[in-house]
Amino acid sequence: MRAQLASIFGMIGAMSMTAQAVAWALASSITFQALSTLMKMLGASLPPLEIAFVRGAAALVLVAVTWQALRDLRSLPDPNIHLLRAGLGTVALLCSVYALSTKLPLALVSIILYSRILMMIPLARVTLGERAGPALWAATLIGFGGVVLAVSPSLTLPDQLLGVAAMIAAAVTSAGSQLAVRRLTLTTPSSVIVAAYAALSTLLLVVPAAWVWVTPTLAEAGGLLGIGLFGMAALYCTAQAYRFAPATIVAPLSFIEIPLAAALDYSLWGSRRHGRRWLAPL
Repeated sequence: MRAQLASIFGMIGAMSMTAQAVAWALASSITFQALSTLMKMLGASLPPLEIAFVRGAAALVLVAVTWQALRDLRSLPDPNIHLLRAGLGTVALLCSVYALSTKLPLALVSIILYSRILMMIPLARVTLGERAGPALWAATLIGFGGVVLAVSPSLTLPDQLLGVAAMIAAAVTSAGSQLAVRRLTLTTPSSVIVAAYAALSTLLLVVPAAWVWVTPTLAEAGGLLGIGLFGMAALYCTAQAYRFAPATIVAPLSFIEIPLAAALDYSLWGSRRHGRRWLAPL
């Protein structure tokens, strides 16, 4: 397994910087969708605060294996930006977990979340000085129009309205969080960015999560472990993608998650609407 991972990292390292950014962004999209799927499954029986806390805490435990990253936290550059990133990321996570626990389809959750890309382009210009060409602006506006079209029917459904509002808040805070990651990659290794986020988000969530804690079953505990694993992998892949390319290039690549989410939504939940049951609940 170690040899296979070394071979994969070696292949990525031989690519151009843009190709490496694309590879890391695609890996991030896949792991984020796996993470979202597990969070939606567990959201039916566990509090959103508990799921969000376990994601950060599990990532922190796994990051502890790479003790070098934790040691570097003592001399952390740009501490205020790390704190801002952790705060925004935690709010985005909580809003996303809550929305996933409602009746919103997984694909619609992903569509709303990636309206953040429209926000990131002007914000990247203001905060990071990164320019976007007319073609990128046009593609992003078309994508945002699709988001509005997809969300409109849900605004008339009372059982989905709160989920839509939560995801809009998640999109706004996630845009700020992703730009903070891009800024941090200029001074901080990806492993340290992941370690700092895991530590800070765990501290922010430990008290409220303890207040609503529900003891998970064995199956739910396995799902929570998977959330920790996929959460750490997604954070690392995202940080790596922003290391090799500007936010205006990396962010639009995340739209690949929408067809991935639609496929997962249908195969895991949509089939039940047609009388079949492909996945037993956790």
